[in-house]
Amino acid sequence: MKLRIIVFVATVATLAAAQVPMADFLGEEVRWVNARMLASGGVQSMEPGPSAVFANPALLGFAPRPSAELTFGLKVASEQRTRIVYDQFENSLGEVAIAENTHGSGVPGPLAGVYPFGKLAFGAGIAPVRDFNYSYLKEYRDDFYVKVGEDRVEQTGMLYNAGVGVAYRLMDWLSAGARGGYVFGSRSYQSWKVRGADTTLVEDSGKPGSLGFGTGLAVEPVRRLAVAADYSSGAVMNDWSDRAIAVPPESTMPGYIGSYPWSARLGISYRAPGALPSTVTAEVRYQAWHSVDTVLSNLLVVRAGVEHTLLNFVSLRYGFGVEPQPFDPTVQRINAGFGLGFDAGIAHIDVGALLTHDVIGPYNFNEQLDETDLRVYENRSYFAVTVSRSF
Repeated sequence: MKLRIIVFVATVATLAAAQVPMADFLGEEVRWVNARMLASGGVQSMEPGPSAVFANPALLGFAPRPSAELTFGLKVASEQRTRIVYDQFENSLGEVAIAENTHGSGVPGPLAGVYPFGKLAFGAGIAPVRDFNYSYLKEYRDDFYVKVGEDRVEQTGMLYNAGVGVAYRLMDWLSAGARGGYVFGSRSYQSWKVRGADTTLVEDSGKPGSLGFGTGLAVEPVRRLAVAADYSSGAVMNDWSDRAIAVPPESTMPGYIGSYPWSARLGISYRAPGALPSTVTAEVRYQAWHSVDTVLSNLLVVRAGVEHTLLNFVSLRYGFGVEPQPFDPTVQRINAGFGLGFDAGIAHIDVGALLTHDVIGPYNFNEQLDETDLRVYENRSYFAVTVSRSF
């Protein structure tokens, strides 16, 4: 099923000035399954914890005992739109900001648990996977600074994955696993262009859902070295749009159908001994966006993270990643993460943060904007706390 880029046409004026960046319009991927992953730049940990049910289920097979973990996250996003200013001879004088917006949203979960039983291990949980929250406001004022209009966009919603996984430890150094789950949630989009009597509104919402599955393989060929590979199926979301209105009614209704690609990942981890024991983890992830729509590009995402054991109960983590965007691979989102882990006795507490930065143009929106010399700076900060306990 093809992904159709949404187009809104108003009878009085175009709504293009108030559209949504494609990264948000497609639903921004939630970048962690726990705070450890966030702190390591988004790279998937090779630790056999409960959250592996959402990443590589084969890692569940190495779980030594039952455990559970709960994560809560927060996203803060800031956006600055600028235009290039020219003199009378069309020489560039620099950039001037035409709109600045900041918004935040809580990201509850994941909540997951694992129970090993001999060579088998079972895991289950619920986790956020896509975040649609986005807000934009631009006000227009006359020469007397009286407000005469505004462009406004409010998009909310999130997709969750309720999943179960099973792993079987074929040998002491080899585990295979599979998982299945149901992706569900809601999304709501509202776009206003207020110009007195010439006011337009486009609104769309739905409660999408889809089944998905994944498989994985994990090996520890030699001591302190781990290699893992996993595959995640794509998803064609049902009920993406169950309510769409436009004022004036002659405006074109939304035509987007939510679809997400399959992906495959290969990761490697090495635990280096010494006075400062450290674990280095790296991964390469392939996302087949071109299979969803031919206008989108397949992606290769590279991430790496390091964990140092400072004391018996304190860990220091940091990591980096480069993430191109499917709508425009030349947009390279840079990720930098850091965080700490503490052993609090009855539970283990991890805190992590991830900072991202990218620059996009007017064509990187769900409809190209009017300002051809527009430049949009996107900065996002993610924070998460994970509490885990073994039984």
